[in-house]
Amino acid sequence: MNARPLSPRRLWWLAVGFTIWCLAFVILYALHAIGCAFAWPTGPLRASLAIILLLHLIAIGWLWRYRAATRDPGPERISSFMHTVVVWTLIAALVATVITFGPALLLTTCV
Repeated sequence: MNARPLSPRRLWWLAVGFTIWCLAFVILYALHAIGCAFAWPTGPLRASLAIILLLHLIAIGWLWRYRAATRDPGPERISSFMHTVVVWTLIAALVATVITFGPALLLTTCV
């Protein structure tokens, strides 16, 4: 088998979606904690949480569309497999972000 090996630089695409999910987790919960600690009004706190969530969803969605539209150069079998795995990983990160953080906007902000 004389095919070129997969470049390690292309493997970071596997983690980018859930890295953005982790950033959303940290930022949303930190903003929520700060807002509750300083007794921010419910309306602006909920709006800022929704904006932060929307920005992270847009980032993951943009990456998904970008990766779905472009193909990686390289060995055909590895390239098409990696492309498929990366696209589905980004879809999973998008769904996980909606399922994890979406319902939190419907709850009371501070107890």
